Amino acid sequence: MIRRPFSLAFWIATSAATLAMVGCANKAGVAVDASRSTATTVTTENGSVKGLAKGSAEVFLGLPFAAPPMGSLRWAPPERAASWQGVRDGTVAGPSCPQMGGSPVIGRTENEDCLLLNLYRPAGTASGASLPVLVYVHGGANTVGGAVQIDGARMATENGVMVVAINHRLGSLGFLNHPALAQQAKDRLAGNYALLDIKAALEWVQRNIGAFGGNPKKVTLGGTSSGGTNVCPLLVNPGTAGLIHAAIISSDDCLRDVDTVAQSEARATAFAAKLGCTKPENVVTCLRSKSAGELVTAGGAWNPHVDPKGFHRKPAIDTIAAGEWRAVPVLMGSTREEGRGSGGAFANFTAQAYATWVTRLVGADRAPALLAAYPADKYSGQYALSYVVGDLITDSGMRGLGGCTNLALARSIARQAPTYYYQFEDSSPPAPSTPPGYEFRASHGLDTPFTWPDSPHMAQSSSRFSEAQRQLSKEMTRYWAAFAKNFNPEVPGQAEWPRMIADGSLMSLRPGGQSRATPVAQFAEMHKCALWEKMPWVLDRGER
Repeated sequence: MIRRPFSLAFWIATSAATLAMVGCANKAGVAVDASRSTATTVTTENGSVKGLAKGSAEVFLGLPFAAPPMGSLRWAPPERAASWQGVRDGTVAGPSCPQMGGSPVIGRTENEDCLLLNLYRPAGTASGASLPVLVYVHGGANTVGGAVQIDGARMATENGVMVVAINHRLGSLGFLNHPALAQQAKDRLAGNYALLDIKAALEWVQRNIGAFGGNPKKVTLGGTSSGGTNVCPLLVNPGTAGLIHAAIISSDDCLRDVDTVAQSEARATAFAAKLGCTKPENVVTCLRSKSAGELVTAGGAWNPHVDPKGFHRKPAIDTIAAGEWRAVPVLMGSTREEGRGSGGAFANFTAQAYATWVTRLVGADRAPALLAAYPADKYSGQYALSYVVGDLITDSGMRGLGGCTNLALARSIARQAPTYYYQFEDSSPPAPSTPPGYEFRASHGLDTPFTWPDSPHMAQSSSRFSEAQRQLSKEMTRYWAAFAKNFNPEVPGQAEWPRMIADGSLMSLRPGGQSRATPVAQFAEMHKCALWEKMPWVLDRGER
């Protein structure tokens, strides 16, 4: 199964001016505003670090949670970071991991010294404060993005929690499962390096978060989109026992964007060939000789993979269904029109092309039922077919984002653990301006600025919030923080968010104080889940 496209422009296309709008420097090597006072110095296992006072928050940027994955550590499990002398400057963010980049905020980077995290806490937090900790994994199709997408200062200060945003290796550096690499590895395994990076960050939290005033026994791991994809295997992995006490999974179904061994090895072999590394006797030497820039330029689509002998041994959704996981509390959900943004690629479809596409996805025997439920003339106007394709992508869950497969995951988790389910339902959040006149509605990723409104990636959108949307953003931030604090999203003065029990209720997140619990049955009807439950899961991503 190949990855979801990182298609929404606002996620990766922000202006350079946006960076200036944001209070905290995020580009590697960019100094912070000298007029701000520095926060207290904290001593970690590797040495002392001096942070930055940002409003009512204290921020510690660019903290290494593992050794640089360079040289012999490229395509190897992460190792502990080395200690340093003196006081480390934690007022400047380090680089995001190597990537092509699509944003001035990150841009193209080739620096492999990137296993870094950013930590946010309320100002004046004492080492014994024992604040709950939210560790968050960025999105970006596992090929772009970084910790700078998550600015946790507001959530930390307004809610009394600690937020830790982490980098992990991306692209081929994070997922290359080449058989030749496995042959040379101590454990005879390759790939899934990004998952091991996240695990290493969680282990760092256990060893060090107490010095910052965090509670190592109250750690929530959260992620959005591909970040959620990566949370799933960590949530069910036996090796993360004691590292994760609750989870947040946004816009992922713990099913897709995960390869088999054969798929991942084929992907890796084709990638090596693209780089001219084909001779069996020196393919590893050849790959290691390539610069990070060459690897980034070679590109490719990259996923975690399932290997019965490896770190991720069974699809997470199957592990959960079998009850073979530590059943911790989970907050999860999706946006109402997850697939709408992807529909833009189908703007010049004809009705006949649409029918052929549907038939390819589900077969000639099932296609008539879908074409009746999602007729080509459901909408009118320039983007009529784009919108109906978006509905079908959303409801089927074929790209792992939302709809009925997301509900299936929630139902499976809810049978075993406290589960709090949501759907983001703002019909007009700030959205890309292209294509002109396209109505994105609550497309994939457009909810993220509501939770993290101050990051440079999100500020361009959050600066356009209406008053009603600012209220929703504040509510969502409080709900997420309350879940990290109490393992339930109960917030005094906000709509009660009930636990999902026996298909009872979910939280419909709406602007202007209109958020409310609504029946799960209403969600199922909206997304035609009774129809989709009669269909095999659509594992084809439906690319044109």
